[in-house]
Amino acid sequence: MATIERIIEVEASAEKLYEVVSNIERYPSFLTWCDSSEILSIENHLVIASLNISILGFKSKITTLNRLYRSTKIEMSLQEGPFKSFKGTWLFEEIALEKTRVSYTMKYQIANPITAFMVKQKLASFIDQFVGEFVKKFKEEITN
Repeated sequence: MATIERIIEVEASAEKLYEVVSNIERYPSFLTWCDSSEILSIENHLVIASLNISILGFKSKITTLNRLYRSTKIEMSLQEGPFKSFKGTWLFEEIALEKTRVSYTMKYQIANPITAFMVKQKLASFIDQFVGEFVKKFKEEITN
């Protein structure tokens, strides 16, 4: 299984940043690759959600089970989609007053070997874009 990780520091509380990432229904408004999102179920701290995505020339739908740990962590695991396996984690670690270290880790395996080869070439730059779009949204939320 391949792993990609990105770590950033943001001048904001962990709570504020967690709110942006956990608000899945707003993804299409700021993630350029997310065509639509839908919450399928919510039960306590478990959310099942689907995203219709356009990434690297591929259109697909991914459904994940999201475990929410208020203000500290979001764990995602594949329910349905183009991956053979997928696990993602957002961690929010407040390192000073109004300063948070945010890490995103993605462990994945793509089902189709041809697609896997094509995606592997561009996935790292896509993850940079993905995290960059969240950072932009974080900054917008901070100033509002």
